[in-house]
Amino acid sequence: MFLKSWKTLSSRAFWPSVLILALGCAACTSVVKRAEEAKSKAAAAADPQGAAEMPPIAFGSRQLPEFVDFAMTNRPEMVAAALEVELKVRALEIVDSGAPFMPHLTADARYGQSTANGAHFSWKNSGRFSGGVNLEMLLLDFGRFDAEQKAACEELAAAELAFEEKRLTVFGEVSAAYFRLVLNDALLDAARTNEWESAQYLAQASNRFEHGEAKILDVLRARLDLSKAVQSVISASNATVTAGADFLRALGLSGDRAGRQDVLPASPGGLGNAVEVFAPTASGAAELYAHARTNSPAMCVKRAMLRAAMSDVDWAVADLYPELRLSTGFEYANPAWNWSWAFGAAQSLFLGWRKTAEVDAAVARMRLAMADVDTAERDLSQRLAVAVAARDDSAASLAAAEVSVGQSLENLRVVGEQYRLGEASRVDYTAAVSAYVDALGERATAFYEGQMAE
Repeated sequence: MFLKSWKTLSSRAFWPSVLILALGCAACTSVVKRAEEAKSKAAAAADPQGAAEMPPIAFGSRQLPEFVDFAMTNRPEMVAAALEVELKVRALEIVDSGAPFMPHLTADARYGQSTANGAHFSWKNSGRFSGGVNLEMLLLDFGRFDAEQKAACEELAAAELAFEEKRLTVFGEVSAAYFRLVLNDALLDAARTNEWESAQYLAQASNRFEHGEAKILDVLRARLDLSKAVQSVISASNATVTAGADFLRALGLSGDRAGRQDVLPASPGGLGNAVEVFAPTASGAAELYAHARTNSPAMCVKRAMLRAAMSDVDWAVADLYPELRLSTGFEYANPAWNWSWAFGAAQSLFLGWRKTAEVDAAVARMRLAMADVDTAERDLSQRLAVAVAARDDSAASLAAAEVSVGQSLENLRVVGEQYRLGEASRVDYTAAVSAYVDALGERATAFYEGQMAE
């Protein structure tokens, strides 16, 4: 009996069912393969012992644009932002799969054996095959799909704009870290200039003491000034090391992959080699704000999220109405088969005011998104005003510092000559040295702060 049932099953339904299942598995093979490849990469990253060896760092021109390009491809934040875009693309595809008149097809098959005992118990059983194919599609949802699709499109646009905003953020961080590093290099050169001048002063004081033209106190004071100058060099050097570490971090590099000298060695030109990247601008804060409020990716993200919140309100309103669906199916149970179709409508009558509360909640989220847009505009206006003020102040400070450097250098030359002739005191000489070094530092600071503001 079992053999007869098996032959009947094989001849009528089994092999067609196997064929359908095989086709379904083949369709999923490529998706499963991609998932397995992604899992193997994730497993390697999750195991610190199995992490791939990173390639050596190689920079060509070592200019700011090259550093920015490197950070764009090596910062983990950029990878995460790109994956956020991909997630929103997949979310939109999932929403599109539920569009009205999109057919949803399912198939099922089952074979089993059972006894059919009546008045007498028996172990005798018989087999039976059953299966079916069902198709269902949404006909009318009163705007649910349209609202959900619009929200998904706006969220995708927001993710793409957030990716662009992340690029600008990386550009800003790398630029700021770059200028801070070269500024600290310049300040270190200024400190070394102070050390050299202090050493010269100590030599002169010692020479004058040997010839009876100065007191031992002058020599002791000169040694103290030199010690302070050495301490200033050490502090400036530490600040340069910190700025170098910040620059490596802005590039997306860790200390085991590269050091500061591998990426951006200190320029041999010192204080006389200013690194100008951005040309001076003259636009005011109001003019820049009028451009930025409609072109800034950060602002566009906020407005896209507001439009998505508006679509969420439309969906919550549409959810108050029923759904109309069409379904049809073919059912087979050896030896009988049936075909059926039906229209169906579903509507919840009372859920404890849940749906009306969801409408109110969606409206509240939309109003919150409106407030976020307003807050972002105010923040943008404030940051532009501060940047323009810093730019203008730096330009004025740089002009004044250029004059101060020339005057203090001339003053140092005159006072130094007078000190050697015994016509100036130690206090006059140290004050002249300090004024010159301060002027050098102020000139470098004003220049690079202006570059950061630009």
